[in-house]
Amino acid sequence: MLPRTALVRTITSNGAKRSMSDGPKMHKASNWQKLESSRPVDPHPHPVFEPPFNPVASGALVFGTVVAGYGVIYNGMRHQQYKQGYWK
Repeated sequence: MLPRTALVRTITSNGAKRSMSDGPKMHKASNWQKLESSRPVDPHPHPVFEPPFNPVASGALVFGTVVAGYGVIYNGMRHQQYKQGYWK
């Protein structure tokens, strides 16, 4: 009995999902201006990247990321070469 109810529950929940061809769910507020005017005003928006950037810190971060990425790939390849006997 338990597997049958689980199967029925799965089928009904999967059938209830929206298909990908449906449009996105939009806000249904009939008076959007009133809703938007009731929101607090943000005096300082916070974008992801805010200049001015410190060139030394940015350069060090980029250089460190490139070196670390190269090191990970090289050491992984080196490990495989030793493990498989190509390098002694």
